[in-house]
This record gives sequence, C-alpha cells and structure tokens, in this order.
Amino acid sequence: MGQITIAYAQSPQINIYSFRKYELIKPVLERFEANSGIKVNLVNGKSHHLLTRLQQDGAQSQADVILSSDLAQLHSHKSLLQKITNQSAWQNVSSYLFDEDGYWVSISMRTRALFSLQNNNNVKFPRYFSQLSAPQYQGQFCIRDWQHSYNAILSAALLTTGNTKDSDWLKLGNKLLAKRPSGGDRDQLRALAQNRCSLAFANHYYWHMMKRTDNKRDQMLAQKLQIHFLKTEDGLTPVSTTTAAIAKYSPNKGNAERFIAFLLTEEVQKIYAKSLHEFPVLKDMMTSHVPFKPNLKAVKQGLELLPQASQLLAR
Repeated sequence: MGQITIAYAQSPQINIYSFRKYELIKPVLERFEANSGIKVNLVNGKSHHLLTRLQQDGAQSQADVILSSDLAQLHSHKSLLQKITNQSAWQNVSSYLFDEDGYWVSISMRTRALFSLQNNNNVKFPRYFSQLSAPQYQGQFCIRDWQHSYNAILSAALLTTGNTKDSDWLKLGNKLLAKRPSGGDRDQLRALAQNRCSLAFANHYYWHMMKRTDNKRDQMLAQKLQIHFLKTEDGLTPVSTTTAAIAKYSPNKGNAERFIAFLLTEEVQKIYAKSLHEFPVLKDMMTSHVPFKPNLKAVKQGLELLPQASQLLAR
C-alpha cells in the first residue's frame, strides 16, 4: 500500500497519507523536499483503508497530512482531523473551496469532461448537460460504474443548480450506454478511441496523462480524442477538488502547516496546472488557467446532495 516506507528519524520530516496515486503528486513532493529540507514519508492507499487505519491508531498515529482525491473523502471525517491554524495563503482561495472551520483546504480543481473522437461528424456534440436527454445520445456513451464517486460528485453538483434540466439525463441511466460499465476513466477513453462508443465521460486530467505517457499505444489512442467542457443551464461547469488536511494527532504539525502552505504557492499551483494537468485554486490564476466558468459554490453544496445523487444513479 505504501510507496515510501515511513521511517521515524530525528531529522525534519513529514508523514503523508495520500488517497492519490504516487505518480499524480510525485513532482510536488519532490519539490517540497528540495525547497524545505524536510523529508517526505508517503503512504499511498485507498481512502477507506487509510481512514480506518487513522482511526484505529488513534493518538499513536504518526500521520501528519491527509491528501484526498476528492473533498467528500475528508468532509465527513472531521473527527480524525485538526484545524489548520496557518491560513495566510487562503486569502487567495475562494471561501467556497475551504472549510469554514479550518479543517481542510482545496489544493487543485478538476472537472468531469466529455470526450469525442476527432472529426466525428456523425454525432452533434452537446454544449449543455441538459442536451444529453435527447434521444440521439442514447446508446452512445462509455462511462465507468455509475455508482463511482466521480459520477456521484458530478451528479450532486448538477442537483445543486435546482434546475431539473441539468440532471434529467441521469434518469436514463444505462439507456445512455454503448457498452456495460467496466474499468476506470482511462478505459473509457481507450474504448472511445477504438470506436466502441461515440462519447465518453472522464476526469479531464486522465486524457492529458495518456497523451504524455510512455505507453505508445495510449499516446496514439489519446491523439484521436477531443475534450469538451459541458455547462449547466446557468453557464457554469461543475468542478470537484482535491484537498489537504492535518491529522488529529500529527506529531509534526509545524511541518504539516508548512507543507499545506507550500501547496498553495503560485510555484506549486503551476506544477498542478502544467505537470499534473489539474486546475489551480488561486483566484488570480483561474482566469488564465481554467478554460470555463467553474461552479465553485457547488463544491461544498454538493456534499449535502450526495445521498440524493447516489439514489438517482442507482435507478
């Protein structure tokens, strides 16, 4: 489960539990070590495994920082966290993107984009989610399991608008599918490139990762695709965020505070944008780095609607 075995030495260090794959955050961790002289010890794993471990270890836990792949993983586990006292860098972050009590802060944004084949004139591409209810899109999609958190978070964000046009297409469920859901987001993009469907949903950064991978086949498949950012009826695009928090019994809280502040510097936000292909959360970087108008308000609002979204996707 761990990419780096935790070693408790006397030298400055920080112990990170990450729900994200090592390859997705490696550039940031390496830059922090080089800039700070603080050794990073990483344990990488599924969110439920690491949260269970954190709870079982209690006051004996050596975890300092928790990095999530989406906000929902941390928001309901505040009892395992402590307030972040150094919030100086948060002034350049929208209040919609951090916890009002200081338990977590967003460090990057992503969106669930729609993909199509290059130069495919057989499918009229939609611009709004509401258009997906049209009969012409039934039987056209590749998408991973409807119940996956990525789909649930998108659905919850659509419900926050209060406009049923934005979410009615979800009621069609499997009628939209060209094939049975299987695999992850990259599998949907591969299937699209192989003409097994006409449209595919995937988190936008997976496509960029495929274009830059050492896997020549994935590079070739990714070049066949194009990306589209759909809007809700109010002209906004739903987003989700990765987040950072400090574990309740962090033995290196000072270093943890320093690390989270580092994540919110312009230097690191550019790494997220250029190397990790995610969108920055700093207000003064959004205009130049986010190619749509993000619905920031729905990031926290959507958490309350996740149960309703899950019921909708279960139909």
